[in-house]
This record gives sequence, C-alpha cells and structure tokens, in this order.
Amino acid sequence: MVKNKIKRKMAKLLGVDKQEEVTRKEFNRLQRLVDTHQDYLNNIYAFHDLQPNKYLSLMQELCYEVMLFFDNVCKKHGIEYWMDYGTLLGAYRHEGLIPWDDDLDVGMMRSDYIKFIDIIQDEVDRCGIPEIKADLKVDKHNRKSVRWYQLSYYYPGYTGKFIGLDIYPYEYLKDYDGKDLENDYMLFSKEYYHNPDDHDLEETVYEFYEKFNCTLERDTHMIPGVEDSRNNLRQFSVYKFDIVETDQVFPLIRLPFGPYEFLAPADSRQYLIDIYGKKFLQIPKKIRDHDRLNKFRRREGIMEKLEESVENLKRANEKF
Repeated sequence: MVKNKIKRKMAKLLGVDKQEEVTRKEFNRLQRLVDTHQDYLNNIYAFHDLQPNKYLSLMQELCYEVMLFFDNVCKKHGIEYWMDYGTLLGAYRHEGLIPWDDDLDVGMMRSDYIKFIDIIQDEVDRCGIPEIKADLKVDKHNRKSVRWYQLSYYYPGYTGKFIGLDIYPYEYLKDYDGKDLENDYMLFSKEYYHNPDDHDLEETVYEFYEKFNCTLERDTHMIPGVEDSRNNLRQFSVYKFDIVETDQVFPLIRLPFGPYEFLAPADSRQYLIDIYGKKFLQIPKKIRDHDRLNKFRRREGIMEKLEESVENLKRANEKF
C-alpha cells in the first residue's frame, strides 16, 4: 500500500471512493498513464517545430524587447548579469522563451545589483517608456515583505503587468570552506520573510553578510542573496538552495534567446542541472506559470495594445 496522502490523491484521480484502499497495482497503472502522456509531450517538442499563434507571438516579442532594453542598459553601464532560472532554461532548451512562460529571470552579483538600481530609473526616463516600472517586488502572499528588484511593463488602464523581469542578487562567499549552509540560510531568510515588521531590508543584507561571511570582492563560491526565490520554507521554495562555484558562472557567455543573444553562465548546462536536475531537457510533469497569458488574451483590443507596446520598446532600444 502507498502512503495515506498519496492514496487520497490517487483515489480521486482513479475515481474510487476515498474510503477504499488504493492498491499498488492501481497506483502503478496511473503512473504509467502519466509517463505515457509525458513521453508524448517530450516527443512533440523534440521532433516538431511548433509555432505560436499571433497573441503568444506578440507576448513573446514584448518579452524579448524588455530583455533587450535591460541588456542595453547593462552594457551601457558595464553591469554584468546572466539569464537565470526559467529564462536560462528556455535559452538552453528552446533557444527562446519556454513556450508557456510569461516572465524573465536574471541574476547579478550584489555590487552590480546596487549599481543597476541606482541608474535604471534614469534610463527608463531617458528612453521615454513610463510603461516600465522599476521597483522592489512586494510578495503577494505577504504584502509587507520586500523581495528582489523588478522591471515590469504595464499598459495604461490595464490592471496587472504584461511582462515582469525579476533580478536576483548573489553574494560571493569569502574563503568558503565547504560547510553546509542550507539550514542556516533557510532559517535566516524565513525569519526575514515572515517577520517583515522586524527587519529592514538594508540592515538584513548587512546582517546576512556578517553571518555568512560574504564579500563584494570576487571569490571562489557564490550564494543567493537573502531576497532570492530560493529562500523561505523548504517545502515552499521555488528552487532548491545551492552554493555555486564562481567558475561555473564566469566568464559569462552569450546564448541565443529568441531573435537576440544574452549573457549566460559559462557552464550553463551544469548550472541548470544544479537547479532542475539531470532531466532538465525534458518537459516537466508539472509546469509553473503566472497565468498572465490567459489573463490578458481575451481582453478587448489586446492585439493592438501588444503591437503598440512592442513598437514602444523597439523605439526605446534604438536609443542605445
């Protein structure tokens, strides 16, 4: 017999009374069905060149132009970044956005992160794109909790953003000795996340540097910043905690991402394995999206507004 929690889920999926026992045979039958569907999906993506419809194509084009604007700003000011998480996965696996993805993720070291925050609003103003908002993210589950920095594209009069670009800070570990830091990291970030009234972000970053012996100077290992999405509670973390070897990230390379190329870790394959596991090239059994694609697709006049937004960003990018 499988465990009680699994039995309840399997019973619901198999259509049996929740009081009945779900046998190992029934469980295996459903598992084979799931695996078969998964094989179909992976074969479709492996052997077919699927094309998006006009709506998805415009949403993706807007993503690429937002990313290009970000890249242009970073190049102008000598700021290093790399595609991270789902954006890096899309670049490596699809040479563009993951087909169902609707946001962008990048990482950068703390010194560049501070510099970027200092200059980005001036660049937004200079390029005349008030639709882009640059600010720290406020967590939707904990409205007082301030997280990483974001660029968000809003269309005037629309509730919710069309596109979001998340910027995650990383820290160098000074003279890292191989110690397991995961439990301490999780406890520290959990305290910050769940008790925002007691913790100022700037002071928390300083305390984080003291506790984990971080430095702004380049060293052999890196750790996600306290604001990163790898924190909170283990069971709710979007990505698993990892200490990254600096040589895995630097020197940065460029990978194709849609019509452009953007910066990526030197060993992007291993970087992705450390985040997603060895099967990262396969389509996962469970996808994660932000539902923005479905949220906007039935809005009146959405195609015209997307086309206008893409042209706005293209004009902004021509100013670099």
